Amino acid sequence: MATGSYRHRGQNKWQLEVDLGYVIDPHTKKKKRKKKYKTITAKGSREVEKELITFVAEVTDEGYIEPEKISFENFVKKQWLPKFARKKLAGTTSDTYILHLEKRILPAFQLFQLYQIKPIHIIDFLHNLSEEGMRQDGKQGSLSSATIFYHYRILKSIFKFAVKCKLIKESPLEGVEKPKVTGKEINVYDDEQVIELMRCLENELLHWQIAIKIAISTGLRRSELLGLEWKHIDTNEGLIMIRQKVTYTKEKGYFIDVELSSKEKKRNLSLPKSLIKPLEKLRAIRGKERLAVDELWDKDRFFIFANENGKPYHPRSINRFWERFLNKNDLPYINFHALRHTSASLLINEGVHANC
Repeated sequence: MATGSYRHRGQNKWQLEVDLGYVIDPHTKKKKRKKKYKTITAKGSREVEKELITFVAEVTDEGYIEPEKISFENFVKKQWLPKFARKKLAGTTSDTYILHLEKRILPAFQLFQLYQIKPIHIIDFLHNLSEEGMRQDGKQGSLSSATIFYHYRILKSIFKFAVKCKLIKESPLEGVEKPKVTGKEINVYDDEQVIELMRCLENELLHWQIAIKIAISTGLRRSELLGLEWKHIDTNEGLIMIRQKVTYTKEKGYFIDVELSSKEKKRNLSLPKSLIKPLEKLRAIRGKERLAVDELWDKDRFFIFANENGKPYHPRSINRFWERFLNKNDLPYINFHALRHTSASLLINEGVHANC
């Protein structure tokens, strides 16, 4: 059984010692004492005794890792990812973190022990991200300031967790200036472009017509749009009720989240009158599809935007449709998220080119 002791080193400095007993030296094959030491700052013996109890627990625990023997890569993969990222972060955020880790962060720091990383290494890494040629999507130019800041956020989270685990005393991010994020102009459609958009939508499948019109008129996020079930539509009161969102990650697949963030919020929105009949028509179609594959359909869920088996669309399917639709109709490109900023609810409510 491990025993602990301590000795005063002067000026509030104390040395903790834990005797782990005898072990066999793998090289000499002889028995030797194995001890662990730690120097702390404490005002008196009572405080030292508490620290000693904690130190004994640390070094005798099976999960104990000596700081000088853990690499940055191993800490990220075996400690931070399973114990923090996958438990504390939203699924899509966790996926994005892992993507940036695999692309740039781990390759950049894979040769470092955790304790070896200093502020200068972080500064150099962030500076390199801002240089030409760092994009990996084939496009010209450098990474956006928002992407660089995202890397900073990930590193900050990793080292904060390392400090919490007492593997390092201070995060190297403490000496690094936070990257500035420059504002990016968001393109939106004007009234004439919205009218042209509505005209072009008449040639598309009914569910895509409705999805785009709801997105424009209500400003719903993609995850909120996919989370809509028929029970969230009240055609009598003219309401769309936002109560959940649907996201997708490689690890979990589809999952429904009823815990909306403070930015998202559970809320009721006005349903454009011009969408009531199209929605009733789509509901009838979905009802027939549900009967046709009754044994495959989730009896507890009835999503508006779903595949033939009732499962919600993959989030990227909306983006793929949107890009094809714009290209086919030679419409100016704005990303799907920017529809939140396009004020077209008045046009749709008045029925301007909105008949399905």
